[in-house]
Amino acid sequence: MDLSGRWEFSFDRTLNGQLAPTTVPSELIIIQLDPEHFVGRYVFPGDDPSHFQGTLYSSPRGTLFSIRQVNEKTGYHALYVGKVESPTSLSGIFTDIAGPAGDVRLRKIP
Repeated sequence: MDLSGRWEFSFDRTLNGQLAPTTVPSELIIIQLDPEHFVGRYVFPGDDPSHFQGTLYSSPRGTLFSIRQVNEKTGYHALYVGKVESPTSLSGIFTDIAGPAGDVRLRKIP
């Protein structure tokens, strides 16, 4: 599975399995490094220097993901984990150092 491309990146701080309808998405560019590892950065907002490192964990029953976000300028860190729903959709949960945990969704932009 190649995750390379542009992704809509949405999250909220209510851990209930769904995103709030008012969630405003960000945009990431992801580059697949090998079958299990990928990296990314924000396209929008363009002024956020965060970098993302991700791993895919596959089995015959499905694929899970983990992503670590680091903004060295501000000290912000976040961890995202979840399930690859399809080659164009990932969903799960996150925790960070800024506040309560929440839900996250990535959808590939065609």
